[in-house]
Parts: sequence; structure tokens; C-alpha cells
Amino acid sequence: MDDKHYGDGTEATRVLDALDPVRAGRLAALDQFHVGGVRASRRLAGRAKIGHGQRVLDVGSGLGGPARLLVDETGADVTGIDFTQHFCWIAQALSVQTGNADCTRFCAADALVLPFADDVFDAVWTEHMAMNIAARDRLYRELRRVARSGGILALYDVVEGSQSVGLLYPVPWASNEVNSHLVDADSLRRVILDAGWTERIFVDETAAALDWLSNVPQSSGFEGPTLRDVMGPEFPTMIANLRDNFEAGRLGAVQAIFENSSASI
Repeated sequence: MDDKHYGDGTEATRVLDALDPVRAGRLAALDQFHVGGVRASRRLAGRAKIGHGQRVLDVGSGLGGPARLLVDETGADVTGIDFTQHFCWIAQALSVQTGNADCTRFCAADALVLPFADDVFDAVWTEHMAMNIAARDRLYRELRRVARSGGILALYDVVEGSQSVGLLYPVPWASNEVNSHLVDADSLRRVILDAGWTERIFVDETAAALDWLSNVPQSSGFEGPTLRDVMGPEFPTMIANLRDNFEAGRLGAVQAIFENSSASI
């Protein structure tokens, strides 16, 4: 993964200085860092059926928007990990400002070597994270290791489309092809099953993603920092390329639920 693609840490100070606690409840323009925004997170939460008090690990938690949504709307307790340290700083500060600090916590960690014991979490949640990881087999085995028997994996990922040649860069997860590790939907399903998970739901989200990208409002109504402040001046180009890639069929999107139906390996 290219550390510099997600900034050098100076963004954290700038974003935190610009936050207005009075408007902290309207943060989707900043903290829902994935195609489809908060509605996509709600669709995944509905499919996951996460319950009150369940322990959730959010892998690739970004700025913490999905974690706080799960706390507010399902009563879950969420631990977030992200490869980017300053994302974790921002996420924790946002949780303090929104009153979610007791039920969310964030730390920098490698998704391939999670700092947790076996069989800890009721659910593992991930949105738009795996595109940066080449070792998918290791990833999904490691996620299964920390999930209890009967626990679930809830994921929302960008995948290769039917016309995957000629992907335009930069995109939000990578500046170039060196750090982009996309797979198609069938390959994604296969590698997760091979890691020992059992499929429960697998849904094509491409049409919904494209509709959102085609109609994303120019103004979010949130008077404060946005993802452009976090990702830098190339962010509008990343989003334009993302939209063009979806429209051309180079990219697709899926949501899925898998179950750890036996003891961890």
C-alpha cells in the first residue's frame, strides 16, 4: 500500500481544527468514505442484521462514519482499525464530538496481522478496503480467525467490471495500478469461500453505485471539512475517474454477508 496516497498526516490537524461540534451530526460528506455514502452503509447493516451489544470489528474504518452509524442505529460496540494512523486520529475525535466515544475506538493496524485474539468479534465489517490488498487469501483467513463461530463477515467492495482493461487513475484507493489490487466478483466470492467462510448473501450493487455517482450532490449541506480536505486537491479527479470507470463497465460493486460456520482455523 502507498502510505502517501492517503496523505502525510498534516490533514488531520487541518480537518480537526475546522470541525464544528454544533454540526457534528451531519458528517456524511466527511466520514462516509465509499461509493453510495450513508445509504450504502445502511443497506449493508440491514443485510448484516447486527444486534444491540454485538462486538464489531470495522477493518479499514477510515474516518469512522460506518462505525458510528452501527453504534447509533444498531447499538453495536465497534472497534475500528485502519492502516492510516491519522485517519484513526480523526475518527476518534469525531466520535468524541458526536458522543460515540464509549462505544467506538480506533487504532492503526495491518489487516493481515490483526492485534486481536481468536474468536473475539460477532461481526467483521469492511467497506471499500480490500482493493489495496494483494493477499486476499491471507486477508479473509485473518478476518475469520478473529470472528467467533457463527459470526459474520459483512463487506462492501469495488470489483473489476466486465470491461476491466484501461482503468483510469487516480481513483480514491490508488494513484496508479501498482497499489490497486482489484478482483472480479466471482474471484472475490471464491477466495472468501476458500478461506472457510459460508456464503449467506451476495448482491450486485453496481447499478446503485453508478446511480449515486451520477447524482451525487455538489453541495452536501455540511459546512465544514469534506473528503477533499483529507485526500487533497486530486480528490475531484479521483471521483471523476471513479464515475467514468463505473460508466464504462471497468468497475462494479458488491455487498455480501458470509458466516463463520465452524471454529476458526
